[in-house]
This record gives sequence, structure tokens and C-alpha cells, in this order.
Amino acid sequence: MGDLFSQKNEMISKGSYAINMGVIPQTPENALKPYGLIYELLKNHPVEIKWIIRPDKKKDGVDFRLGEEDFRAGSFVIPVSYMSPEVEKEIQKWEEKGVVGQKLQEDQMLPLFTELSVAPKWTLDKQNGAIALAYFKLAGIPDSAHGGSNINNWKEPSELGVCDDLFIMPHAEPTFETHKNLYFWNREYKGAIWAGCHAGSQLENLYGRVDFNGKSQLIQLNFLSAGAAGARTTGLVPYYDHRFATPPYTHQLASDPVSQYLGKSDMALINGSERIYYPKKANEWRAGARQIIIDQSAPDIPDVSNGPGCVLIYGHGFDDPKNGLVMYQASHDFSGEAPSNIAAIRAFFNWSFYATEVKRKENIIQFESKDGGKIFAARIGDDLAKMLTQDPILFDLDKAEIKPKAAAQLDEIVAYMEEYPELLIDIRSHTDSRADDAYNLDLSRKRVEVTQDYLVKSGVSAYRISGRGYGETELTNDCRNGVPCPEAEHEKNRRSEFILSINCEVYTGNLKL
Repeated sequence: MGDLFSQKNEMISKGSYAINMGVIPQTPENALKPYGLIYELLKNHPVEIKWIIRPDKKKDGVDFRLGEEDFRAGSFVIPVSYMSPEVEKEIQKWEEKGVVGQKLQEDQMLPLFTELSVAPKWTLDKQNGAIALAYFKLAGIPDSAHGGSNINNWKEPSELGVCDDLFIMPHAEPTFETHKNLYFWNREYKGAIWAGCHAGSQLENLYGRVDFNGKSQLIQLNFLSAGAAGARTTGLVPYYDHRFATPPYTHQLASDPVSQYLGKSDMALINGSERIYYPKKANEWRAGARQIIIDQSAPDIPDVSNGPGCVLIYGHGFDDPKNGLVMYQASHDFSGEAPSNIAAIRAFFNWSFYATEVKRKENIIQFESKDGGKIFAARIGDDLAKMLTQDPILFDLDKAEIKPKAAAQLDEIVAYMEEYPELLIDIRSHTDSRADDAYNLDLSRKRVEVTQDYLVKSGVSAYRISGRGYGETELTNDCRNGVPCPEAEHEKNRRSEFILSINCEVYTGNLKL
């Protein structure tokens, strides 16, 4: 999936909390409620969650081991630096609902796929969004995340904007006129599209002319299949022109993030009008599309299509890594509590959290001055201080005082916060490794407090600022306890960061995308 998510090994500190996603048998409590937990943590607490996936594993293979317990199917880890009393209380609440996890008893090198840093915002399609409500209920994800059962909170494609992350079409009858905005939303806002049943093939076959930069242009919504817009051979075989799939299916790409589920979802994906997707006979899937589930004994190959027939496939729209993710998952409805249903629902949520992180990393905000001149580009989750090309805001050893140079930098941040009321920031303060761990954690908290006080006294509303101290838990170098380092290297760790996000409730479009 490109260079956005480069697999690496990372030392995870003792005291971090690992959710075991591989408990057998898989139940809604131990396999779906964890998504509710990580949603709540990302939404309501200043955390980043590590997604641990071993890159060379086979289907249902072990990602890592803690004591006598194997962790499979892409576990999530909350680093010890985020384990505040509030986070501990949240975890305990979800453990009572069935989530299974444990704390690391020692520092451990784990295979990190990526960090999850923002909570997804699902937008349900007004045509048939209700089908997906069961998935959220089983995971314990609240109505506020997706609009609930009130159709007035759902949207049509033409209404989608920057604050919508994921457009969910469990079943729909898309037309070019009603759905053409998905083409632009996917490209410009990095919006992610999920389609089930025959909404997938119908979407791929839609084409028509649009006005684009003052010119008429022919486009087609063939996000995952190759071919020139409007060509007879472009798109997918319509659902009414092929037969059903023939399980058992082949589940591929075991280390792909969407593939992080146990067992097979086959029996949950054999209902509805479209149970498999085929590229047209003279066409093929885009090279970058990830063919997660295929039917190697598909009955219409090679007569109707050269295949492969895919039951679950996803990728960046039009194979462009700067576009949002698109996924087609066959079957009309896969809700239920059997292991196959849980596997299918897990694929949906895996894609959801991954697609949201893709959007965060690629959704560029063009900041403009009041006279319209562009100043810089940033992404949600970027450090505002770095985007302003400021030197890191540093503190003296054992001090929590704003130095004159730091004050001047904070004044510049205040100016941007005043100009753009949509901006929110999360202050993250860090210390070096010298002194006791508990002392450093308390010192970093004091640094957050004095920084936040300075911003508020300078005119920034307190509700727009969050923050916490991390002590020495997130060093930028190897200057850990007991490691001799020069003062210049220790100083790099005594820093504050100002992480950007957007308040969508007051977003007016002044931040240009």
C-alpha cells in the first residue's frame, strides 16, 4: 500500500497494554468489542495506538507472544505513555464487556505496522445505510460515530465533505448523477468508500461527463478495476450477468491490515444479489488492488471473466496512493455472532481504522493568509510548530518555565489559532531520561500546564487545547536510562509538540484542501 506504512520493529515499553485479538473461540465480546474500545480511546483520550502485525506470518499465525499467551490477528497496543488513570478506567470498563488483554511485563520488540491516531467518522448512505448498524452495535461503537438509526444523520454522496472519513454503502442503486461526487471526494478529500453487495459492480460501471477546471471531462467510477473511462470493456461484470461464488474461498495476504481476522468469513458472505466481483472479460483489477479473498473455483472463469473473482478486495482509488481507500465486500448483510460473521465484520473494521489513518496522513490542509496567499501545507496530526519551521520548543533541565525564545514561538502559534478557529491542538510535552521516571512524568505535566496557561492568557480558548505529559517514555534517540549522552542529545528530548486537528463542528471551509 505504498510508503505511508513502513513495517518496522519497535521497542514497546513495559506497562503498555496489549489487546489480544486472537482469543479462540472468537466472540463479539473478545473480537469485536476491542474496536469499540480503541474507538473510545481515540475519540475521547489523547492517545496513539500501536497496531502490531508480523509481516511474514501465515494465515492465523502468531504476531508476538507475552508470557505463555500467543497474540494473533493484529493486536492493538496502548503504550505505557498513555496509560493515565482515565485510560486505565476505560480499559477496565471494556474488559468487563469481554475485551481480553494484558500489560507487558518488560520492554519488548514488537512488529509495528502503524499507529492509529484518530477516531473514524463513518457516514452511512441514505439508500441502505441501516444494514451496517448491526456491525457497530456488536462492536459497541456509539451512534455518534456514524449517525445512528436516524436517516437524517446519513448522507447522499453529493453531501460528503472533508469531515466525512468513510462512506458506507451496504447496498445501493448508484447512478452517475447521484454518485459522481465520490470521484472527487475520494481524490480531493481522501475520502474512503466501502460498498457491499451489487453496489460495488454498479459503482465501477458508472461513467459520464463533468466540468473539471473549466473543461468537460469524461470520468468513470472504476476505482479498483483498470480501463479507460467510458470504454465498453471498462469496469466489472454486472451482478445479473454472472453466477454466484463457490466456497470454500482462498484467504490471501495474511499480514495485510484488512486480513487481521481469525478463521474464514465464507459462510457469512453467501447471501444477496452479488457474492463475488469479476473484472470484465477484456479487463483486469488494478495492479495495486489487494485481493484479500478470492474464489479459485469461480464458475464464470474463463467464460465471462479472466478473473480472479474476488469476494473481498480493496485499494487506493485509481491506484493512486494519495487517494482514499475503496473496498468491496460481497454479500448483502453479514451481521451475526458466528465465527464467520465475526471474521467478516472484523475485515470491515480493520479497513475502517486503516482507511481513516490513510486519510489523516494524506489529507493536506492548505493554510492561507487573509489576503489569500498560501503559507504552508499540513496534515491532521502534524506538529504545528514544525509546520511553522520553528525550532523545537525546548525547556531547561529540571525546569517548567517558558523561555523568551519559546514565548515568541508560542505567540506565533497563538496568531494561527486566532486566525483559524477550526484548529485544535494537543500539547505533548517530553523530558529527557535523567532523573526518576515518576519525577519526569510529573515535570512534563507541569510543562504542559505552563504552556497551556500561556496560550489561554494570550487569547486562545481553553476548550481548543488538550495536552498531557509523557515524561521520558517517548525519546527521540537512544539516550535512555544509564546510556551516556552529550547534553545536546538530551536536550532534543526536552521538547513540546503541538499536534493539529480540526473541529468539524465549526469548520467553514477557510482551511483550503
